[in-house]
This record gives sequence, C-alpha cells and structure tokens, in this order.
Amino acid sequence: MRAEKKIEINSTPKRLYDIVIDGENTPRWNLALDEVIEKEEGQKFLLKSSLGDILIVDTETVENEHVTWKMENSDMDSIGYIVEPKGELTEVTIWTEFENKKLRKGYEKTADLVLKGLKNYVDFLEEGGNPEDFDKKQLMVSP
Repeated sequence: MRAEKKIEINSTPKRLYDIVIDGENTPRWNLALDEVIEKEEGQKFLLKSSLGDILIVDTETVENEHVTWKMENSDMDSIGYIVEPKGELTEVTIWTEFENKKLRKGYEKTADLVLKGLKNYVDFLEEGGNPEDFDKKQLMVSP
C-alpha cells in the first residue's frame, strides 16, 4: 500500500533535494524526526522519530529529482521524496509504502506535518534566516 502527499514550495528542485537528503539537518525542520544517527558511513542510518526507531538500510537517489529510503524496524517498507519544477514553484511529494492499511491515516497526517515543516524551513531560509535559528515547533502556530 502507498500513501502520498504533495505541496508546492517557492524554491528550486535542487535546493529542496539538497535539504531532504541532508540527514544531519533534517531534525531541524521535520516534526516527526528527533535525531539521525549514522550507523555505517553513508550506508545505514538510525532515525529516532515519533513513529519509533527506524533503520534506513538502503538509499536510492536521482540527484535533484527523487530519493528513496528502504527501512527495517518500521511498519513502513520505504519512504521517499520527489521534487518536480512547476513554473516558479517546485512540487514536493512525500510518499511511503507499507502493508498495514490501518496506518494510512496516521502516515498521511504525519506527511502533512513534514511537508509543512519543510515549507516553513525553506521559506525561513529564503528570507535569509540562519538554519541554526529555525524553530520547527513554530509550525504548530503558523498557518
């Protein structure tokens, strides 16, 4: 089973791609993610998240287009992002594949929050903000 959500963001596909694959900085803007721990250099990563601990065991990328992470220790089999230019904007799609259909609504709600966090982060950076000053919890009070 697959669930996906989309959002349009005023930025380039390259910038958005670079942000979503930067595991070290992802916890700054991703409300579902608390920490990324590299387990094997560039190969395996442990994600500490609101969905539990997840082990990334494989990554597939096409630069400035999409990234897919395959997982262990998760109800999700894989998750990924697709970035596509849409005129002046870029459409970002987050998707996940999983087997338990009862989890769909929760994944969709989390995906909405993740995309809103990404949009707020990119807007903050586009306005000249310092990434270290970004407070992802501001999402809870912004539109």
